[in-house]
Amino acid sequence: MKILKLAIPLLFIFNVSAEEVNISLVNDSDNEKAKQKQVLRLIETHDLEKWWFTDNIIIDESARSPSSHPVLILTATMPNNDPAGLSQLLHEQIHWFEDIRKIQVSQTIAELNKLYPSVPVGFPDGARSESSTYLHLAVCLMELDALAQILGKEKAEEVIATNGKYFYKWIYQTVLEDQIQIRQILKNNDLYI
Repeated sequence: MKILKLAIPLLFIFNVSAEEVNISLVNDSDNEKAKQKQVLRLIETHDLEKWWFTDNIIIDESARSPSSHPVLILTATMPNNDPAGLSQLLHEQIHWFEDIRKIQVSQTIAELNKLYPSVPVGFPDGARSESSTYLHLAVCLMELDALAQILGKEKAEEVIATNGKYFYKWIYQTVLEDQIQIRQILKNNDLYI
């Protein structure tokens, strides 16, 4: 009797492990627990290593919005909408990538300022300052590209367009319309994941 040995290739090898991520819940509520499950599900389902820069995450249902520093904070919103949750998580992780590249960020902002001499400031079109609006052009472009690599281009553009209905309206619209130019500026300034 001949025994066949089958080699079963590993389809995915993820370096971001759910066991290595420290997720704290501020209120330990059902909403925060649901969001925690979503984050762990996203880590287990997708290879996020390329866009992973901090293992410390706080989930706070009372937070007005997600934020990246000093610790990555996620709101407890949309725990059953994985594309939206992935967008939120990647967006805040990308801020960590930019945070350690001050010179590249400064050069990128200067070049984006030439392309867009006037940008909106404040909700709902821009970010909290002119500099932050320029910074978010870079963050949101990389968010789009990360989503495209993970979910496909069509779904990524759908998620970004949906985000742009509620916040960073001008930023997300500009990223969708001018993604080739913005991407090239990031690459030229060594600020692209």
